[in-house]
Amino acid sequence: MKLFPLLTGSAFLAAMSPLPAQILVFPAGSVELADVTISGTNVQRKVRRPDGSEATQSIPAANVVRVDFPRPEELSAADDLILKGKYSEAFQKAKIVQDLHRLWKDKPGSWFAEAALLTAESLLRQNKYDESARLMSELRNMSLASRLQIRVTMLDALEQFQKGITGPALAKVKPLIKGGQDADTLSRLNLLVGDIQFKREAFAEALDAYLQIPVFYGAEAAFLPAADLGAAKCLARLGRLQDASDSLSRIIERYAGSPEADAAKIEKANVAKLTGAP
Repeated sequence: MKLFPLLTGSAFLAAMSPLPAQILVFPAGSVELADVTISGTNVQRKVRRPDGSEATQSIPAANVVRVDFPRPEELSAADDLILKGKYSEAFQKAKIVQDLHRLWKDKPGSWFAEAALLTAESLLRQNKYDESARLMSELRNMSLASRLQIRVTMLDALEQFQKGITGPALAKVKPLIKGGQDADTLSRLNLLVGDIQFKREAFAEALDAYLQIPVFYGAEAAFLPAADLGAAKCLARLGRLQDASDSLSRIIERYAGSPEADAAKIEKANVAKLTGAP
């Protein structure tokens, strides 16, 4: 009988709360990703022969029938970095997941599409249109869930917006809001509509889009700083200078240290010049 030492303190907690396994399911069984290596397009693992010698078993990754992975932390990190304007760093995070899951990109449970969307967005935000176009073409040819199809169309609109083609961009993205079902997607859509309308100098419409997020999707905290800043800038351009100043003060305090707080300080200084405030 094997005896295991008693675990105490942090070791005990770690044992009680193991990290979720990353499972690759094959027709003949399953294996944890931690127990294999990836070589080209093959999954390899060490096996013991009957005579006790060691051999390498190689199985094509195409033979995977399903993957059972928790959402990779790199995707959450990439999403956060994009919202903070750190597009190059976001690209690196998302591409790690994209490259791994490309091996089984069409299989149930794959995170390829979601990673590729974040990779494409990080490229678009850097105006790397040729690189993003190749990835977007690949995504359009995949069978995607409705939520992810909306994200693909939203990125098409984002590209048009960044190129100054605001009318078609708006026409493309507004109908998507009716088809959106989850708060994350609807927050993304309303933020983009707000940005497009702001660029078109339709400030009342932009304000309405930005306010959708704190009013209806306040639990989506990641989108609140950009939505609040967009709304405050709209108030300033609509001549509601005191409301704008008050909103900008809240942003500076609530999101201290963020890019939105830094932008709010500049915006507040410009509003102060108009109001004569110290």
